[in-house]
Amino acid sequence: MFNKLSKPFLGFLQASSLVNYIFVVSTFLNNVERIFNNGTSEFVAAITMLLLFIISAVISAVLVLGRASVLFWERKYSEAFTLIAWTIGWGIFYLTLFLALLYISQ
Repeated sequence: MFNKLSKPFLGFLQASSLVNYIFVVSTFLNNVERIFNNGTSEFVAAITMLLLFIISAVISAVLVLGRASVLFWERKYSEAFTLIAWTIGWGIFYLTLFLALLYISQ
């Protein structure tokens, strides 16, 4: 299935998935005070945040580097690095878009 997709489109899908994941984590972090405000100890909250950080790093790595790793393993080095470049390019596009929206909203 992924072999039929072009590298720019696959990079777009990967970057979009990462942005959606970041949105979900940001929503959780915005509501964390309400979640942990019911007498939960600071120790449990700290463990939860560290686990979220570690799991988030793994999920982000899989979303960005997953398909490129498979291509690299199959010795398709050029395709792997091209896909990573497209994913980073789309990530920079999203960063620029969000910064522009932030600048416009102020």
